[in-house]
Amino acid sequence: MKESNQAYKSIFLIILTVFGVMTLYTLNTEEAPRFVLFFGRFHPLLLHLPIGALVVTFFIDMTSRFQKKYPTAIIRNLLGFTAIFAIITCFFGYFLSLEGGYQEEILDLHFYTGIATAVLTSILFVISNTSNPKTKKLFLPLFIATLILISIAGHYGSVLTHGDGFLTEYARVPEKEKTIEVIDSLRMYDDVVAKILDDKCIQCHNASKQKGELSLLTKETILRGGVSGANVIEGDAAQSLLYTRLLLPISDEEHMPPEGKAQLTKDEIWLLKHWIDQGLDFKNYATHTIENDTLRNKLKKYLVFNEVIIPKASTDAIEEVKTAGFRVLELVPGKGALTVKLLRSNPTKEHIETLSELEDQIVELDVNTSEITDEMTTVFKDFKNLKSLRLDNTKITDASIKNIKKLEHLEVLNMYNTAISNEGLTELVQTIQPKQIYAWQTQVDQETAIKLGEQYNINIQSNSAEGFVESSQLEPPLITPIKTLFKDTIHITLDSRLKNVEVRYTLNGEAPDTTSTIYTDKIILDQSKTLKVAAFKKGWEPSEVTIREYANIQQEITNFTIQTKPDKSYPDANKLFDLKEGSLDFKDGNWTGYFGTDLNTTIDLGAIKPIQHVSFSTMESVGSWILYPTDFTVYTSTTKKGPFKKAAAMKVSREGEGGDTETKKVTLELSNTEARYVKVVIKNHDKLPEWHPAAGNPAWLFVDEIYFW
Repeated sequence: MKESNQAYKSIFLIILTVFGVMTLYTLNTEEAPRFVLFFGRFHPLLLHLPIGALVVTFFIDMTSRFQKKYPTAIIRNLLGFTAIFAIITCFFGYFLSLEGGYQEEILDLHFYTGIATAVLTSILFVISNTSNPKTKKLFLPLFIATLILISIAGHYGSVLTHGDGFLTEYARVPEKEKTIEVIDSLRMYDDVVAKILDDKCIQCHNASKQKGELSLLTKETILRGGVSGANVIEGDAAQSLLYTRLLLPISDEEHMPPEGKAQLTKDEIWLLKHWIDQGLDFKNYATHTIENDTLRNKLKKYLVFNEVIIPKASTDAIEEVKTAGFRVLELVPGKGALTVKLLRSNPTKEHIETLSELEDQIVELDVNTSEITDEMTTVFKDFKNLKSLRLDNTKITDASIKNIKKLEHLEVLNMYNTAISNEGLTELVQTIQPKQIYAWQTQVDQETAIKLGEQYNINIQSNSAEGFVESSQLEPPLITPIKTLFKDTIHITLDSRLKNVEVRYTLNGEAPDTTSTIYTDKIILDQSKTLKVAAFKKGWEPSEVTIREYANIQQEITNFTIQTKPDKSYPDANKLFDLKEGSLDFKDGNWTGYFGTDLNTTIDLGAIKPIQHVSFSTMESVGSWILYPTDFTVYTSTTKKGPFKKAAAMKVSREGEGGDTETKKVTLELSNTEARYVKVVIKNHDKLPEWHPAAGNPAWLFVDEIYFW
């Protein structure tokens, strides 16, 4: 036991000496050294060790007292372990606090309760080594006090990390969110901007935790800014840190929120920019929404509607409706909302009137392809929760509109192949505005449908008197596998989610039409081809053409040199030749990234060989500072030392100011070229262009595969 105590004394002495010296050194410097801050980052990791060990020790201690078998050595060693890591955790916590950004009062409470816990744990360890009966009597009370103290320290730690009220957030009854059902009733700051900040930023910029000495809780703290200066510049988002740091590459240390945290969506970034550019209005309602459709659409998600609680229908009512010839199903199992479909083609008025028993519960109603009449639709006007109504292929006329326009919550209305006219449709949309109206093969002409759709912001699909004008477009076929680079052969499968769809394709570069080859079995390619695929079905618009460029790789690259290595955030130049194609996610592990530099690599083919095509894959994601390259040049030589001759070159085109993330393949065709050594130069932008929000900063170049075919 003496040897064990001596070992513990040595460990305690070493820990106190090493970290004590680091602390004294830090106190005598103006700025905390980086190696001290490095150790501080381990505080959140280590703090769980003494907490867990202390709880386990208390459990063993209490159960052993009842079992009359007290494991003295185990308790002593567990307390020694707890005391050691409690002390280390205190030092690391102090080092972490040197980064700043924490409310001083809360930090002090957490700091001193943590130190007190370490001290009490050390005292418990000392008591566990004593044989004095009087001292032993202090063990259990001190143990309980230590557990209470470590709980208090943990609480204040959670306040520092997650904000005040974190532990009790879900113990309180949530406040009912105020109802806002009209966009013009939204206050731009209170109902929109504050919600964005609360969801994505407040965790690190609140009253108790202020990273960069910045709080985003109130108007005053937002305008005050932090250590980097003004946070927002009224009327100028491009000069406001709150906005510009959202646009930095996610790997940048200044990017906000930090990597690993929930990121703002494109719509949220757009709304923050709009709010700043419009003058930082903290009081008034959203303005300019009538003439700004983009703003209106982005604000819709912030509307708050009263939750409609639909009572469950009685079993007798449901059975009566089923007996009348309807299928009745719950939309959500166990809930009151129902979907009802008419199963008989020639219902009577009495059959339809049975639906009144479910007038509160019917959310979806389908009476298509039946002999229902205008008179029968009278019962529909009382269906206050109806959202979807199918009347297609029936004989209803404008006389039914007076009943349908009573349905205030209707979202989808299908009147395909009915006798509805321009007058009836106009009467309907002047009262209610469903999101979607299907009016094909009716008396509604195209001009009226377009005019009403634009006027009331409704998607109206219609036809003219001369015949079908607009219909739903098929989805593009599914193509598997995803990869397009192969050796020897590749087997390709085409499929459609809809039934009775003809999938047609070409391999000659032409766009597929109704005369192209119909897909029936796997397509097997043994050479490089461009596959173009589209779906066709009678009564539907053909799908968009999907294009896949398949390349049969002629040369496996194993020997190459690269002038400038990829950035350390997206490293490993071997990814350029591994035939594993990158996705739309530039962090998927298959892309290499170059920040402000070009890609310049020399490839050794092993022998002089004919070269026909050289290609590479690249990406563009404007918001992440990733742009397509500007130039692609290939040089060749028969010897390692050269000379290298320019074999081919091209400008890499791009259009506009960018949108969603996209990828493309760039190819140079080399005619009558033989070489052993091939130098590939892919040139990055010198700087981000003037139209970019971060203009003047270096651009990212992302390249995946470089291949010969």
